[in-house]
Amino acid sequence: MLFFKKITLFISVTLLIGCVSPKPVSTTEANYQEDILLRVKNYSGLINLYRSWLKKKDDPETRIKLARYYYLAGDYKTSLYTLQPLINKPSQPLYQLQAQNMIALGDFAQAIRVTDKMMLRDKNNAEAWNLRGVAQALSGKLSEGKQSVEQARALFIADDVALNNLAMVAILDRRYQDAVGLLLPQYLRGRKDERILRNLVLSLVKVGDFRYARDVIRNENLSQHPDELISALKQITTTGRSMG
Repeated sequence: MLFFKKITLFISVTLLIGCVSPKPVSTTEANYQEDILLRVKNYSGLINLYRSWLKKKDDPETRIKLARYYYLAGDYKTSLYTLQPLINKPSQPLYQLQAQNMIALGDFAQAIRVTDKMMLRDKNNAEAWNLRGVAQALSGKLSEGKQSVEQARALFIADDVALNNLAMVAILDRRYQDAVGLLLPQYLRGRKDERILRNLVLSLVKVGDFRYARDVIRNENLSQHPDELISALKQITTTGRSMG
């Protein structure tokens, strides 16, 4: 299995969603059903579940949670559509999910404008700075993107989130050794999130450490054909400028 053919699809960024805990149906059975679906990442099932709850009671928290599962399922336009009725009821979770969808759709300028709204409500919002940094970096503003992610880290966003996104900026800037330096210690400490693994493997390939890249691919079951994956990654040209 080959990984993504374009760097925009391979480089993995961490787009946090704030903790939203709606209670559309306060029954043990419903909560248990949701928990099971979450454990297996059955987003289609969660979408169906929340759509049924939303039909019974349309409230902002339930709608945001439904939009979140559309986002996680990769249906970014439907996620934004689901959020549309809440435009006149602004909140940080709403803005955060809007920005995530816009970044996923490549609308980086609009995503940055949404993070501006988040910062007007709370200038020390770590998630806003993180999303802003990702959007800036992917639009080619690498220096600004790095500064924003570093600000998110200073505001105590999860360390693995900040380090992965700083590595993403380094990859876009073709500073692959720097990316390895950021990600390898995380990996050796047992941090094996798929985003970290993808960026680490790409960076290892780019610095020519094919043996270690192959070991990570095999040990973490990233592909049944490590050599084909490595060959494909060699061909990827990473540049922040081309992302805009």
